[in-house]
Amino acid sequence: MAEFIEQDIVPGVQFISGGICNRGIIAAGGDVLVIDSGISVAEAAPLRAAVNNLRDQKRALTLFNTHPHLDHVFGNQAFADATIIAHQGVRDNMLTTAAATLEGMKKNNPQMAEQLGDVIITPPNLTFQDRVTIFVGEIEVQLIYIGIAHSPSDSVAWLPQSRTLFAGDLLFNDIVPAMPPGGNAAAWITALDTLKDLGAEHVISGHGPFKTPQALDDLQSWIKQLYQQVTNAIDNGWDKETAIAKIPAEMQRIAPRGHDERFPGAIGLVYDEIQRKTA
Repeated sequence: MAEFIEQDIVPGVQFISGGICNRGIIAAGGDVLVIDSGISVAEAAPLRAAVNNLRDQKRALTLFNTHPHLDHVFGNQAFADATIIAHQGVRDNMLTTAAATLEGMKKNNPQMAEQLGDVIITPPNLTFQDRVTIFVGEIEVQLIYIGIAHSPSDSVAWLPQSRTLFAGDLLFNDIVPAMPPGGNAAAWITALDTLKDLGAEHVISGHGPFKTPQALDDLQSWIKQLYQQVTNAIDNGWDKETAIAKIPAEMQRIAPRGHDERFPGAIGLVYDEIQRKTA
């Protein structure tokens, strides 16, 4: 079982690490808002136990899904009794792709499927379009839709009183970001400008260690550099396979990050994106 590590950020706000993805707990006045559930019921179980210790059973329990990727939502069933809120695109994506994703994993990666256990796909039951404000006790939490960037539907949780931002997978710290199909690298660069404009003092990433808000600039610079490297590769006549073979070494020389096995997916996504623009 994964570790479950709680770190206080400001009063009433916790950063939860130790699982596949980072998560969060916001608790005040007996109300609790959870940021993402994790990849499985087993991973979500200690999160739910922590929530139960903080919550007045007569008060509100809410789960916010930042985006629809399985590592953030396949633990939702542990919160089936809660209000599960997300952008409409998250619900739509889960309803149309989650079952196929799960079946594909059982077929192609049975070891991972076994670790997931019996997943009951539990989509959000409350959705928003642009933004919505929730009050957790006296803590104001703005859920803001950012758009297509890392995923087909990315949103963040912004706490203006403490200037705390839960960025979801719009922020990866110290590791190569996952850039799967359905995202858009150019839009991700713009999304990071939007997040920087909030002026956060505390930023929680979807993956990687807790770092200062400078991490937003660091990731943005990294994606820009990757975009430029792939653009140069295309201008030099490289096919996608050549780009995937040659670009990682240069990227690691410029700005090294862990999880270099993600480079093929990242380079492939950017390569196809640029090709569509120039077609």
